[in-house]
Amino acid sequence: MKKNKILLSLITISSLTIPLVTLSCSKNESYLDINKISRRYLTRLSGSQIATLHNYQKIFYFYKSGKKTYYDYAKFNGKELELYYEGNIAKYSFDFKTKSNWEQFINSVSDFAVRDSQKDIDINELIKEYNFDDVDLSNGYSDIWFNTLTQKNGHDYHRVGNDDEPYFPDLQSLIFRAVRDSETNFSLLNKRAMVNKNNKNIIANNHFKNEYIQGSSWLKKDDQIKLFEYFLMLYISKFTKSVKEIKINWKAATVRQSYSGQSEYVEFTIEDIIDFQNKSLLKPENKNKKFYINNFRTYKTNQKFGVGNEGLKEELPLFNEYIQNPLLRINGGQYLNIVDNINHFIKGATSFEFWNAKGLMYLFQNFKDEMLSVDIPEDKKQEDAQYKIIDFKYTNYLKTNQLFKAIVRVFKKDGTYKDYVWISSNFDDHGHRLKGLILSNKYEDELKPSDFYNFNENLNPIPKGISLEEFLKASDKYPSTPFEKLLERAGANLEQAYSYWNNDIRANYEANFIRDDSFQIKLLASFLNNYLLSYALENEAGKINSGVKRIDVKVLPTPYEVGRVKLQLSFMSYANENDVDFKSPGEKVLKTITLYWNGFKGYDNSLGNNAFTVIEK
Repeated sequence: MKKNKILLSLITISSLTIPLVTLSCSKNESYLDINKISRRYLTRLSGSQIATLHNYQKIFYFYKSGKKTYYDYAKFNGKELELYYEGNIAKYSFDFKTKSNWEQFINSVSDFAVRDSQKDIDINELIKEYNFDDVDLSNGYSDIWFNTLTQKNGHDYHRVGNDDEPYFPDLQSLIFRAVRDSETNFSLLNKRAMVNKNNKNIIANNHFKNEYIQGSSWLKKDDQIKLFEYFLMLYISKFTKSVKEIKINWKAATVRQSYSGQSEYVEFTIEDIIDFQNKSLLKPENKNKKFYINNFRTYKTNQKFGVGNEGLKEELPLFNEYIQNPLLRINGGQYLNIVDNINHFIKGATSFEFWNAKGLMYLFQNFKDEMLSVDIPEDKKQEDAQYKIIDFKYTNYLKTNQLFKAIVRVFKKDGTYKDYVWISSNFDDHGHRLKGLILSNKYEDELKPSDFYNFNENLNPIPKGISLEEFLKASDKYPSTPFEKLLERAGANLEQAYSYWNNDIRANYEANFIRDDSFQIKLLASFLNNYLLSYALENEAGKINSGVKRIDVKVLPTPYEVGRVKLQLSFMSYANENDVDFKSPGEKVLKTITLYWNGFKGYDNSLGNNAFTVIEK
């Protein structure tokens, strides 16, 4: 017989009043579903915890009339596991080592400690309610929390030993511990240990860490609620064999913001805890006490990942709450030397290589199909076919033009699809904000952080921006304008790869090959939008969505020119204050500039050595 078979003897209990049904199998054989969980993980658990695992995840089964059938529920009697199915019990003595349960006691130095025991705790001893101030002060399983417990209970806690970091029979503490362990892959909830025979995590493969999801969104995910209940019961059953189920009214749960604004809590009450006879274990006074699940993400904050104190204003659900912590993969291919993610565009605070929203919007809109992708996680591969970014939009978050968003279409294998929104600070798990607008018409080496309109807590409304006339006109201070310097810089980016020019240098590339839709023009325009629109051009005071929104680049006909391309730069306005689209009806042309892009095959060097020659401003 294979090792994954577990021999059990089927016992009829005559004292039960419920009808008994004989299992229709010639041999009373039951199995551990090693496609779900391995013995190696089960050796970390006590008998009552293994019973809890089955009751929430169904890991023991048998064959009934040739069909795989899971037992209804499991119970540990202190010596062996009892597996129930329709009034019949199969008893199993473990053929692998298991851990013992614990009890709390006061040790020789008057500290609370835990030790191996088969005594069942009175479940009411776990039910202690704490005020939100104490809960929020510690925000989880921490030294601060144990200081609070020590002050309230009169004893310190001995938190070392027992081949594991001990935990204690206090429900709020067990909630904090379950959250911490699930997010740090520790102890019972180490997902690298909670694996099946193929070393894959099946039990919790779709677990969403609290830090990646809002409390309000978590409450809409039944699978996450079920996992939390299982995690919590796993810790509770270390102290008792008597608990079958915890009953929580999730519809009445609420979300509370931490005082610091850094996170959210889900506040809930326990309606009841029942035993294996479906009888209540809770005293009436212990029902409906408040408890808190910590460390949920909040966007209603000025801190990391936050969009400002006004919070999210999205009609579509968040893509990063559909799949956990997605990464926007960026592969520049033949276009840019990028095999990375959004970090490639995050540089020093005053650098022009630190991209702004307008430049990145232009690049991503024009190359989204060629450069951008998102992996489908393991737990979605059975249902999802593709994630495709179909659009990008600006946002009004932080009122600084430092965040924009992608619209992601999730295509299902059944042919349906659904759209989600993905804010740029969540394109990876670093919470990056893009470069703010430059308020002063200065060279790069003269810029200081104070010249940038970057978000801070005391930020005033944006002042009036730089006029195009000032930006484009030479002066005694700037005989070569920042505009002209940045033109040359944009062009220099296209000298870096032979692949742009048919595996040759640009000087050997025919100018008449260049068209409006040529990738070289799209790349040049992306760099121009990033560099030139780093400046707050034509912005109205107090209005972020004003001034120049985009620079369009058009190739003009030059039938008698050799070695250079004639270009028109059109400085386009926003349609209105609420315009968040890349291109919109109602935009106006604020300024056009005509120039030559020099240096193609046959170019007459006597015309000048600059990459660009401005003809008309």
